[in-house]
Amino acid sequence: MARRADLKTGYNCNSNCVFCVIGDKLFTGDRTTEDCIEELKLSRQTCEDVVFTGAEVTIRPDFFQLVAAAKALKYRNIQIQTNGRMFAYLPFCERAIQAGANEFSPSVHGHTAKLHDGLTRSQGSFNQIVQAIKNLKGLGQRIVVNSVAARQNVVHLPAMARLFVELKVDQFQIAFPHPTGHAETYFNAVVPKMSELAPYVHEAMRIGREGGVSCMAEAMPYCMMQGYERFVSELFIPPTEIVYDGFVVPDYKHDRMERGKTRFAQCATCRFEPMCEGPWREYPQHRGSDEFQPVAGPRVVDTSIVLDERFSMLGTEAPAFALPMAGGKRLALADLGTRWVAVAFYPEDGSPGCTAEACSIEAGLSKLAAAGISVVGISPDAPDRHAAFAQANRLTYPLLADVTGQVAEAWRSGRGRGFKRTTYLLGPQRRIDHILVEPDVQRHAAQILDAVTRFEAGPRTLERGEEQVIVRRPKAKPVAEAAAELGLSATDTTQFSD
Repeated sequence: MARRADLKTGYNCNSNCVFCVIGDKLFTGDRTTEDCIEELKLSRQTCEDVVFTGAEVTIRPDFFQLVAAAKALKYRNIQIQTNGRMFAYLPFCERAIQAGANEFSPSVHGHTAKLHDGLTRSQGSFNQIVQAIKNLKGLGQRIVVNSVAARQNVVHLPAMARLFVELKVDQFQIAFPHPTGHAETYFNAVVPKMSELAPYVHEAMRIGREGGVSCMAEAMPYCMMQGYERFVSELFIPPTEIVYDGFVVPDYKHDRMERGKTRFAQCATCRFEPMCEGPWREYPQHRGSDEFQPVAGPRVVDTSIVLDERFSMLGTEAPAFALPMAGGKRLALADLGTRWVAVAFYPEDGSPGCTAEACSIEAGLSKLAAAGISVVGISPDAPDRHAAFAQANRLTYPLLADVTGQVAEAWRSGRGRGFKRTTYLLGPQRRIDHILVEPDVQRHAAQILDAVTRFEAGPRTLERGEEQVIVRRPKAKPVAEAAAELGLSATDTTQFSD
């Protein structure tokens, strides 16, 4: 996934949501145009995409100018996170698209005006945001709806999901409130109990899926999403840097896992412990941790397998095989006596990707052996072709010939000769303990070793990690000069009101 910059443009807003995470800073002003443009330039060195956030970025007089600056800097995806009210005006939508915006993330918190307007404390905002979605969809734009789950809308989440399906949005996300700002001030009034919320989130996910809409839930640990693990939004968040006023959090995932969220002693035995972020740290300070209970089952050490159709294979006994290799000798899974075995299915001897993968494995064999890991490669090629491939690349680990593809099919790694590039890691009990669903062909040996190391690692510390930020105080140029460098007008303003 492309790396993304999340640019915080300031704190002014035309709504006042009861759960706003920056409610304690609302209406205290926005960053200057010069600073925002300079931040865009600096983040473009490390990011391909950008998200404009506020409070509410669309009410800035320089909104179109900032979007145009992002376009001029060749950001690929330019998303606007918004309460949607300004996009109720069709000319505003058209102008934003012309400036370069190509994805819109409006916030919808209810399926009726009474519910939504009550939570945003802005009369008429529901009708505005529904019109905004219709306007933007009519203009062919991608709509990614964000909804905060509050005590007031919990039981209405399925109805909200049905509304999103009806509006034909591209995606919706239900986010558990982060108890900071207003959500901290009004915690008891607005923050639901997560275990009571979960069934309604599940039902909303079901409705979205059946309606053909991508959907997910944010800040809901895996123990709250059993049976709906593939809807955990943290599986999909791209690498992100958060750009504040004067400093940058360069790795948002690391910051969430080590500082923003927390885990508990009972999490040590959960199958998702190696990868679960847990709830926002502030939540159990109010509600305790009893509702978070470990999920039994085979250990899951990274996110990719959760989204793969073979997720259910984890913990199952590895299918037996006995296949020929060069020279006609047959090698069986039972013959491999090392502590760990990596079974690497690959499509074809001699292709660039397969050659890179094989050479990477060969280069790392000594480190793998030292860790008690042996490797076998399996492809549909015949033994004589394996021999030529091994000789050409000086490969010493065994290559097995699954000419009929029956073994690959038993391992759900393709049918016939249509092998998927997949590596299965088998532990001492010869169960499928982990699956590398998208092997990195350039560093596959290191990838295998890292996966085994993480699988055998003890529980992560419960202590809050060190803050990792980059102080970045841009030396902003005058707006006219900064705009001129990008070929933009320095006087572009919105000239709209809500």
